[in-house]
Amino acid sequence: MKEFQQESLPTGLDNVVYGSMLPDVQASFRIFAAHVRKVNAQWSFPEHQHPMFELNLVLEGSQRMRVGDKHFVQEQGDLVWILPNEVHASLGAVDDTMMEYVCVHVEVTDPWFRQQLSQIGQIVHPSGSKLESLLRPILMDLAQIARENTSSGLSLKLQTMHASFRIFTALSEVLLEETVVSPHQISDSGLAAQLAGLIEEQASTLLQGQEPFRITSMAKELGYSPAHCNRVFHKAYGVSPRHYLSTIKLRQAKLMLIDPTLSIEHIAEQLGYKDLSQFSKQFKRWTNLSPTAYRHLSW
Repeated sequence: MKEFQQESLPTGLDNVVYGSMLPDVQASFRIFAAHVRKVNAQWSFPEHQHPMFELNLVLEGSQRMRVGDKHFVQEQGDLVWILPNEVHASLGAVDDTMMEYVCVHVEVTDPWFRQQLSQIGQIVHPSGSKLESLLRPILMDLAQIARENTSSGLSLKLQTMHASFRIFTALSEVLLEETVVSPHQISDSGLAAQLAGLIEEQASTLLQGQEPFRITSMAKELGYSPAHCNRVFHKAYGVSPRHYLSTIKLRQAKLMLIDPTLSIEHIAEQLGYKDLSQFSKQFKRWTNLSPTAYRHLSW
């Protein structure tokens, strides 16, 4: 019988007096379609929705807005915060005047952080409010960068990336000061987190021939109806469970395509696709690039 031998600690750790570990963090934070726009009195933007958070700050004038079933006037200095998949529209400037605004779409893939941001339910944050005060300087800088737009492509991208990190920091600061949610919200939040965990577990073990994704089996495992699970998950993360799985698979695909030792056929198989053609079509639907084209961009 082989005698068990305890591994010795790395040099120095046996002399530790106190130690504490912080949680691992993996967050993908994307700024999408950031722009500044000055419009005349006849301008408007039709009803639409998208799976991203949206920040909209009026720099000059005011505009009529509709978010969901709420109609309001966004005055100069007001910041509008729109949750993912919320139907919204700009109904034009007020009093037939010119209006200027800056708009940024924020895509968050980390499930916990996305869930926390979705708890910010207030739409209009007036000038001087916490969220507006933290984000206004960043959005003003982005507006100025967009107006000038004289930098090289690399410099412009770095400036935008720098602003995205500042937005991430500002939103984190707001969340740190948020009040505790109600017990009912915690219950829903816990269920959404359990669903996210099951989806991530399935995504990590997805192989060709495996049972396809079905919310019904997960709902049954957790003891809830599929409709309730879909509703709670969408409220917490702003997307459906199926869309969330697609987001994870896209992230996995991108990471695997960066590795030149993995063939695209192998990647398709590991992600659960029946053949290379099916994977290529889905990847192009996600990114507007073929897997091969994305791999060339990454090298």
